[in-house]
Formats: sequence, C-alpha cells, structure tokens
Amino acid sequence: MHIVICDDEEANRIYIRKLIEKQGMEYNITEFCSGKELLQYQNETIDSEIDILFLDIAMEDMDGITVARRLRGHMERQQRAVWGSLPLLIFVTGSREYMQSAFAVHAFQYIVKPIQEPEFHRIFTQALREYQYLTGKGQMEPKEIIVKNKNQVRKVLADDVYYIESSNRKVILCLQNEKIEFYDKISNLEQKLQPDFFRIHKGYLINLKYVERYNRTEVQIKNGDSLLVSKYKYHDFVNAYLQYISEER
Repeated sequence: MHIVICDDEEANRIYIRKLIEKQGMEYNITEFCSGKELLQYQNETIDSEIDILFLDIAMEDMDGITVARRLRGHMERQQRAVWGSLPLLIFVTGSREYMQSAFAVHAFQYIVKPIQEPEFHRIFTQALREYQYLTGKGQMEPKEIIVKNKNQVRKVLADDVYYIESSNRKVILCLQNEKIEFYDKISNLEQKLQPDFFRIHKGYLINLKYVERYNRTEVQIKNGDSLLVSKYKYHDFVNAYLQYISEER
C-alpha cells in the first residue's frame, strides 16, 4: 500500500508518519512539502499510484482543495472513476469551514488539527477497510499479538482473544481454553487492537466479537465471564458495539 503525506509543515508530516507507523503494519510512505511537488510527481512518475492521501488544506503554495481538483481532473482525463476509487483522500485541516469544498472533490474523510491520536486511528482504520474492499482483498490481514516470555516469542491471533485483563505490570490474554500472561501495558494493546476491541474498564479490554450481553454495570463474554463496565465508559461502549455489529461481515 502506498500512502502519501502532503503538508508544507515538516512537524505535521513527521507526526502523521509516526501515527501511521504505530498501526503495526508496513506501508510505503512518501512525503511532499507542497501541492506542486505532489502534482509533479503524479504527472511525471510512471508508477505513481497512490492508495491513501493525507492532504493539508491550508498550504501556502497551493491549497489542498486546488490540488485535489487537479488530481481528480487527472483521473477523469484517464477515464478513471472518481467516486469509490483510489486514492482515498483524507484532508487535514485546522478549520471545518472547508468541509463543503472538501467533499465536492470526493474526500473520503477529514481530520481536524491539532490531530488527536484516537481520532486518527479511527479514520485510518476506516480507510484501511475501504482500501481492502476497493482492491478486492476483502478483509485486512489478521492482527497478531506478540507474546514475549523469557526466551520464547509467540504470536497470538487477536481474533482468538476473548478479552485482555490488566494485572499490575502484566496483561493476561483470555482465550477459549487458555490464559497467557506476559509483561505489557493494556493501553498499548488497546491502541493496536481498536476498533474491534474496546476498553470497558481500566482493567479490561474486550473483543467486541465475543460480547454475549451487557447492562450498565457489566458485560458478559461468550465464555461465561462477566466483566465490570466503568460508568464513564458505558455510553461509549454501547456506541462502539453498535457500530461494530453494524459493520460486521
């Protein structure tokens, strides 16, 4: 997958690259410091296909809306579909006033500065799913959890984990017939496993796939375990679960 970041502020490019690299997969990332540079690359490079484009709206040399119009015009001249096609255009903006113009050039999403990591992760995950559909690859590669104990390294499919429990400086992966304990932070796993996992309590990160039923105080997992839900997390959990089951394939 080829991801392009076009922003005239180096700090923004570095931060977006860092957030992408934290997703735990390998991508080909290209950076441009101006819209003109990006357009020149698109026009002159034979192998210039872009899958996801992070495009700053308020660049000095050429604003992002103008760049997007020219990119879409290039696609039309090649008689390529614009709607429902690559690249997936994600605008990065400091103001929402540009949104009408942004969607006029068929933007996939937008991120408001200053970029918040959870919001970036949500939108990037959406883009990855859309990319998989558009390229006919169905689903993303299965996520794995790397377990390191002493001199042993083991890979555990995230899809096999019912929930994760925090225990002092360790975490416990709760599978159907096994529990695996190792040193890590539950917050690290939360970041990696969203949006299919949700942290219902400071001590529990659950796989939404295995929710049996829930109420305001607890979630029952399909293996029979009942886990406490923080009252501060309940509404967000319900929203996340309803979103998950609406997208479940």
